[in-house]
Amino acid sequence: MANAPLTHAMIAREAAAALEELSPFIKNVNKARQEEFGQDINGYKKGSSVKIKIPPTGVVYDGATFAGGGSAPDFVENYETLSLDTQKHVPLTFSATEKLLSITDFKERILMPQMLTLAAACEAWAVQNAVQATPNKVGTVGTTPSAMKTFGLARAKLQRNLTPATPRYQFYTDEVGPELIDSSKGLFNPVSEIQKQYFEGSIGTAQGAGWYECVNMPTQSVGTRAGAITISGASQTGSSLTVGCTNGDTFKKGEVITLAGSFEVHPLTGTAYTTLRQFVITADTTATGATVALPIYPTIDTAMPNQTVSASPTNGGAVTFYAAAAHKESLQWHKDAFTMAFAPLPVLASCEGYTARLPSGVSVRVMTFGNGQTDTESTRIDVLMGFSRVRALHACRIAQ
Repeated sequence: MANAPLTHAMIAREAAAALEELSPFIKNVNKARQEEFGQDINGYKKGSSVKIKIPPTGVVYDGATFAGGGSAPDFVENYETLSLDTQKHVPLTFSATEKLLSITDFKERILMPQMLTLAAACEAWAVQNAVQATPNKVGTVGTTPSAMKTFGLARAKLQRNLTPATPRYQFYTDEVGPELIDSSKGLFNPVSEIQKQYFEGSIGTAQGAGWYECVNMPTQSVGTRAGAITISGASQTGSSLTVGCTNGDTFKKGEVITLAGSFEVHPLTGTAYTTLRQFVITADTTATGATVALPIYPTIDTAMPNQTVSASPTNGGAVTFYAAAAHKESLQWHKDAFTMAFAPLPVLASCEGYTARLPSGVSVRVMTFGNGQTDTESTRIDVLMGFSRVRALHACRIAQ
């Protein structure tokens, strides 16, 4: 008996499942906030955005006197913006004969090769966004990590920022995998995990995180600076830092810096640590004079709640860059450090198609349209998605 013709619904459901299964980062990042865009499929538009509210950190006082005898601190709720600003698709062409394939044959022969490509592109885009949003960083540029201690330092960064214990994940580059698997092959239990190292190249679970090899880890570029960069102006706070520089100096999105005089603090007590707070530059910037304002994350906040540093950076003090050369990085993160959203795109007028949406929120549209002039038919598989940091201090990069 001949197979029933494939439908757009069948293809879309398989495509959505494949996208999530082939993209560990997308699978393991918070996608719950996309419900804030609304329920009406036709209401989703490219460029739509929502504000993600982030509750402030509480302040603890000693004794029975309310707020230590003063006033309770203002309830300042920060927010990040999640925008549906990125659309990607793969074109798909198949004949009338191929439409009669079973869904299993169609999936293996035609759909999966295309979804591998689309999933890789989507994940590479999402991971690059996550890496460039993360200020915490460990490791040595120019040296591929070969000891689990390096990844333990990343875990310590998460602990210091009071990151919830679970769920956490670790992406490592294809260069890191062989080094770690060889150096730590006897350290993982149970025996089944050790077998996976040999037979599948898998590390398993370590440092409280699930580990995945990722060939899509981006390369962090660095800017060009003619001389030393210094802090220009006392008592600076907020998400912009004015620095002294040379006209024409460039600064790249994702570069990590530390500022003289600004130390990390305990998120709840404000007690200063002995290490400088790391900041990440959030947009490519070029100096057009002797000073330039760099957009940074986290904000420079010197008082509770939401305190991030022990003090404002020292006027005239050094701005120290983590790296002087381009390099690849791995990433450790908590699921809620970032968020993504997928829009269930509508099928356009005069086209045939179907939009599938998984319970996790991943949405994929399959749509066919014809060209009467050339008497041809084309099918495309689309995703419309957005990405935002939420608490990027609950993630850490590992340089190599």
